Amino acid sequence: MRDAKGFRSGFAVLAGAPNAGKSTLMNRLAGGSLAVVSPKPQTTRENLLAICDGEDHQLVLLDTPGFLTPKYKLQELMLSSINRAVRDDADVICFVAEPFQPGDKERALADILAKLKTPVIIAVNKSDTISREAAGKILNEYKRMLSPKAAYIISAKRGDGVEELRKTLIAALPVGDAYFPAGQWTDRWERHFASEFVREQLFTLYDKEIPYSCAAVTESFQENKTSPDCVRVAVYVEKDSQKPILIGHGGSMIKKLREAAQKRLEDFLGRKVRLELIIKVAKNWRSDSSRLKEFGYDG
Repeated sequence: MRDAKGFRSGFAVLAGAPNAGKSTLMNRLAGGSLAVVSPKPQTTRENLLAICDGEDHQLVLLDTPGFLTPKYKLQELMLSSINRAVRDDADVICFVAEPFQPGDKERALADILAKLKTPVIIAVNKSDTISREAAGKILNEYKRMLSPKAAYIISAKRGDGVEELRKTLIAALPVGDAYFPAGQWTDRWERHFASEFVREQLFTLYDKEIPYSCAAVTESFQENKTSPDCVRVAVYVEKDSQKPILIGHGGSMIKKLREAAQKRLEDFLGRKVRLELIIKVAKNWRSDSSRLKEFGYDG
């Protein structure tokens, strides 16, 4: 039973430029593969919660899209979700940065965070790719920009420095009751992860513009007691010419996509799934407000 005296509960927002490793850090802190991850930037399109329970705390992590300059409506919604998270939702903000000197995106985000009263903790990520001395110089530059509550050099991939970061995030939370029941891991339904894991594999298997042009929408999710769950996900592309690329010669690529996404979903759910994929065209959906709302990107 959790001790109510001194119990801390609140929201820690992970913010940073695209490809900084926010989702990898969230998965590491949450103890599982909840957020989609790929080597390509801008994989995360919407905010995602992970709920981490302890005897004396409930740390609610909020992963956000990479901070960017919007080029179309979808990215405008992504930027809005970041701004809402850091301004309205955060009890503490973790600014996750790549191990190089701050660029325009990092400085623009730092300017926003510097104007807030919310405490900021800096985490220079990917320490496994750079020397400790070089990472320290980068960390000092971020400290000059933000005057943070704390600052760390970490590797979300390997776990280096993550436990110290976790303790500091928890200590920054206000004293108060838990927001979610004990044992709940996220606020999303399973059908959400079905489409997200398809999208994750799109970023893994396809190059250039294809993964960015695709939306994945779960059309049906049927749980079965004596047979595999039946899940159907529609993959939308923006142009007719993108369909054959997605399908591949003789259906080879769509088969790889289905098998990889099905395995990811089975590992996540802990049970067998039969995944069906349908390819559809929704012209210029990334700039179509009605389509974005239909696909769940409603801001």
